[in-house]
Amino acid sequence: MKVMLWQDVAKVGKRGDVVNVKDGYFRNFLLPRKLAREVVKGREASLTKEFELAKRRASKQEAALVTGAKEVAEKLSKVTSVSVEVNTNEEGHLYGAVTPSMIADALRDQGLKVEPKSVEIAEPIKQVGTYEVVVNLHREVQPKVKVWVLSTKAVKVEGTKSAEAKPGERKPDAPPPS
Repeated sequence: MKVMLWQDVAKVGKRGDVVNVKDGYFRNFLLPRKLAREVVKGREASLTKEFELAKRRASKQEAALVTGAKEVAEKLSKVTSVSVEVNTNEEGHLYGAVTPSMIADALRDQGLKVEPKSVEIAEPIKQVGTYEVVVNLHREVQPKVKVWVLSTKAVKVEGTKSAEAKPGERKPDAPPPS
């Protein structure tokens, strides 16, 4: 059966190619996933026009996505850092780890709409400190954000007995309030 691929399909062909596939493969796999359309004799020209129209529509949508991602990246560049408060022990080790959803919530508190799945943490954050994470807004737009991980209680600092902060008072290494 002759079909035109609307998306790249591994081991079959690239987008826009006209290939021969078995009937069952087309009916059960390609058609339900909208990966290909059947090429009917005498109607190849209309299918080609339809494909070109869909291609232009997809490129416009892609341009709109890139523009939106660049706008969010510009807003992210204005935000110098975000703070995440977590429970820790006296040495500053977290009981769990800072998750992408915690960082996305902190960004949302500053007025930025970022999905947790777009926050990329290089290695697990399991200690109080400053970290840099990548926000994947689009494959072309990937700004970096500084994340301050703060403890909800006093943490022992090397060389001193404890660095206790009174309620409402900043710790010496804490970021400025946003």
